[in-house]
Amino acid sequence: MARPSPALISVSWTVELASALESAAAAIARLDTRVSASSVASAWSVRAAWSGYATALQLQGVEIDEAEVFSWGTGVPLPGRQHRSSLDDPFSAFDGWRRSLAATGHHWQEQLPFTPELDDGFAAAPALLRACEVMRQFALADRSIQPWLWLPVLLHRMGVTQAPLPSLAGGHKALRFGSLQAGPQCLRLLRQMTRAADQSIASIDAIEDDRRRAIYAISGLHRPGLLTALAAALLHHPVTSPDRIAETLGLTLSGAGKLLDRAASMALVREVSGRRSWRVYAAPDVAIALGLAPALRGRPRKALDQLVPPKDIDDIVSTFDREMAEFDARFGSLANGA
Repeated sequence: MARPSPALISVSWTVELASALESAAAAIARLDTRVSASSVASAWSVRAAWSGYATALQLQGVEIDEAEVFSWGTGVPLPGRQHRSSLDDPFSAFDGWRRSLAATGHHWQEQLPFTPELDDGFAAAPALLRACEVMRQFALADRSIQPWLWLPVLLHRMGVTQAPLPSLAGGHKALRFGSLQAGPQCLRLLRQMTRAADQSIASIDAIEDDRRRAIYAISGLHRPGLLTALAAALLHHPVTSPDRIAETLGLTLSGAGKLLDRAASMALVREVSGRRSWRVYAAPDVAIALGLAPALRGRPRKALDQLVPPKDIDDIVSTFDREMAEFDARFGSLANGA
């Protein structure tokens, strides 16, 4: 029988591994700072949880992509996707994980089905490797999805990040096998965290760009109607449909469809269903990131920051932020994982 893999904190350091550790630490620190300061942190956290959960499901061998997890999270079926069997619920661990992310305390106080074996050099090891080592032991003790989900929980509770960063959920299937070399495993995990952090920063940038684009587009309208409320709702529900908008904003199905068509004509959403009835829409950045719509081609438009804002831009921004706060209050369970 193969021996358990060696502790990740006992790795033999090389220039390549030290560089990977530095890159991962810097990328996670940048993401942590952005999340702590961004006005769209709540919306990003919801989307990041779906992305992180999709990664964890794939590590468990579930044949699912990120778009399907977004579809489940928003409650909007995507066209052309098969319905999953109700006998096996791959999302049963999601709500508990979100509560664990939001909770405070030490990582060993709850939910770990084992007692971590902490060597004498554990406290002196880099924080990222300490979190990876606990995750490795977790993966050996528990064959469920939990070890992959707990990496961002460990990073938060060990003080590596000030805010929980659910998009950092991950790991590697090989951690559950024996006779593995610690060096390559550490290198793989550190590079994985670097990519996830960089992609998350790009996601925050995209959400903020969508927010600014909506503000500028709506500010130029004489009668914006419920476009401001729709733009606020799209932050937390980036995949939507007329019936979902009708339920959320208290409209008729026909009124919701017309509102979404108007938003699509202003490039606030993209229609991704490709059909005349039972249409599905997505926020522009999400539609491209999930492969639901092709990326825009051609010369990019003039940067929004260079545009001259209208005189009443402060009122538009205040109204938008108020609508988003009201949406957070109404659907707080999505943002807080309750």
